[in-house]
Amino acid sequence: MRDADGKEHGLLSHFLHLSQLSSDVIRSSASECAVTLGEILQLEADIGLWESCMEGRPEAQQIADARRELGFATYAACSGLYRLAFSGLRTFLELSFAAVYFSANELHRRQWISDRRDFSWSSALDEEKGILAPEFMQEFLQDGVGEAKTYAGMAAKSYRHCSQFIHGKSAVTRTVPADISFSKESLADWSATARNAAQSVLFLLYGRYSVEFLSTDNGKLGATLEHWFSHLKSVRRALGLPVEGS
Repeated sequence: MRDADGKEHGLLSHFLHLSQLSSDVIRSSASECAVTLGEILQLEADIGLWESCMEGRPEAQQIADARRELGFATYAACSGLYRLAFSGLRTFLELSFAAVYFSANELHRRQWISDRRDFSWSSALDEEKGILAPEFMQEFLQDGVGEAKTYAGMAAKSYRHCSQFIHGKSAVTRTVPADISFSKESLADWSATARNAAQSVLFLLYGRYSVEFLSTDNGKLGATLEHWFSHLKSVRRALGLPVEGS
């Protein structure tokens, strides 16, 4: 509707109404799922520690972009925009894995930057040639070869679940509200997926960069690894912690 001056006077009230609905959902989200959401924000911050070690490297910007997508996805999930949140989470995974893939494939990175090559998620997760496959891990973190498969599986499962929402698969989209409203079940589903996705990225960064960065970061990365991965033998060895059976 237009007023006498031809202005859309209903536009502002329409979007403010949507904003109010989201605000109400945010309050419920923060109240009902504070612990899990706090874990995701901590994972995002811990990924940022690895990013800070990459300063000056080409892949640093991609990791920064990935973190931003995780942040937007978290906000969307807390606001009741669940399908959008799953879409952002998949973008976070793609950018993170692409950053590490291109860090070891400079020609492919240049071609990707110049839009002459697409990033292939299936290639990045390939069981033989992917960046969590034994061949890759052998060169960057030999001690983690046997542990990487678990996190490759977590990444693949998270990506697949997010894709179902992007493609509008009825089995999953019918589980989220059709309007902007709080759903504890939807937020819990997104949060569990996000936690697995972020942990897989954190392990990926550990596998790719720990040999280079662990000895020069004044213990910050070590604290992060101990918090999330103290059950892994490779991490315990890297941090000088006791290893059962050694």
